This record gives sequence, C-alpha cells and structure tokens, in this order.
Amino acid sequence: MAKRDIVFCGDPILRRKAKPIKEITPEVVELLADMAETMIEAPGVGLAAPQVGESVRAIVVLECGDGEDRVHALINPRIMKRQGEEEGPEGCLSLPTLQGMVTRAAKVKAEGLDVEGNRVQIEAEGLLARALQHEIDHLNGVLFIDTVDLDTLGWLVPDQDDEDGYALVPTTREEAVARFAQMLKKAEAG
Repeated sequence: MAKRDIVFCGDPILRRKAKPIKEITPEVVELLADMAETMIEAPGVGLAAPQVGESVRAIVVLECGDGEDRVHALINPRIMKRQGEEEGPEGCLSLPTLQGMVTRAAKVKAEGLDVEGNRVQIEAEGLLARALQHEIDHLNGVLFIDTVDLDTLGWLVPDQDDEDGYALVPTTREEAVARFAQMLKKAEAG
C-alpha cells in the first residue's frame, strides 16, 4: 500500500466520466488499498479513483460507528435506491477547506463489487449515505460545488474565537474554482 497524491479541482480528470472496471486485476486491488490509505491519512470519509488520477469506477468510503470504523471498497458502484432528503455540510479532499450545504437522499442502497468480485449491497443513512452519493458523483464528473447551496459556500479558516475553532468565510463558486486553478498552475510549474 502507498499513499497517493490527491488531484485538485481544475484537473480535467475530475470532470470526466470514469470508465467501468472490466476485470479485477492485482493493480485494481492495489489501487483500492492505496485509496483507503490515502483517504484515512488525509483524513477523509470517502475517495473516488479520479481523485487520485485514475479514471476508473472505484470508490472507498469510511463507515464510522459503534467504536469501530470500516472501509468499504466498491468497484463499479451505483445507487440502486434513494429515500427521503436531507441537507448537510460537505467538503471534498479535491477542494480542501471549501465547504457548503448539499441536499442529498437521506437513505440509499448502493451496489457494486468488492475486491474479490462478489456483488455487495450497502444500505446506508446519515454520513455513510452522503459519502456514497458524493463519491459516486465523482465517477460521473460531478463535484459537490455543482450541487451546493451557493449561499452556504465558504472557506473554513482557523478562528480562535469560534467554539469549533473554525469560521466559514463566504465565497462564490467562480472564486473557488479560480483559486484551485491557480493552485494547479503552481503545482504544475513547480
């Protein structure tokens, strides 16, 4: 296993529809293991293959609960069923420190293959349901800034006066995209 670099907003791979995985090779298994390590170290609760530069349909999501965390790795995942609706805060490892409120299904049933090729289903609600929807969106070239309530979009910045230790500085989608484009140019140049 190895930590991989996370691709930032502005990289064209994040806007492409990822290709289905036709065969579970040792490279695919290694990719998912690397993605899990990268997600946990970041730290995050989900990561899609395009976020580490691979345009294939694979995700990892972290299920937290009962004092034990579990990583789900899914190949060719899809949402089979959606129920209800809830609004909640979202961020993204490809858009660091940006956050906003996104409306998603409250409960989902997702299906995909595990690393051994077995068909698995995950029934989820709360943060796990949100993470599954967010990561599957990535596989279709959709970022959370495409569906965010624009009035809630902002940068999380340290703030000693706030009880959470952070304040949200409002921004626009255009400003955020421009800032990530500048970061991408600097990274490519240096």
